[in-house]
Amino acid sequence: MKCSELQIGEKGVVKNIWLDEVKKAKLFHLGLVKGALITCKFKSPFKTPIAYQINGCVFAMRDTDASCIEVEK
Repeated sequence: MKCSELQIGEKGVVKNIWLDEVKKAKLFHLGLVKGALITCKFKSPFKTPIAYQINGCVFAMRDTDASCIEVEK
């Protein structure tokens, strides 16, 4: 399933990341790597951006970027 499909409060384990190298590097510094546990924290009224939490770090990501990350519940 895609990361963007997680509902508020749901958790998933990152399986694959299909983003360009620049975006992938930025997310790597936040802790987004294969095997990381990611939690959907908040969604804006228009569904983008979405706030996620990894290792205590909460960050927002656009729906288009979140749909390029594969997670497993």
